[in-house]
Amino acid sequence: MTLIYPPSADLVVEAKPIMPPEAVRSDAAGIAHDIAIEGWGERGWDAVGRLCRWAADNGMKGLSCPPPPELSPRPG
Repeated sequence: MTLIYPPSADLVVEAKPIMPPEAVRSDAAGIAHDIAIEGWGERGWDAVGRLCRWAADNGMKGLSCPPPPELSPRPG
């Protein structure tokens, strides 16, 4: 039986974006930081979902995994 593993990048901890000092005085910098934090969180939870589905597919019981994201239709 060949196991297909989730991406190894899913096991790398991505550092949380640090708020730059200018975010205190600049709305644009604050918004950019908020966007960075949002993306960081989404990437982390996407990785958890992939790892959860992989574990469930390989027999781990008691999991409640999110469904995989829907694929966008291909143009053409």
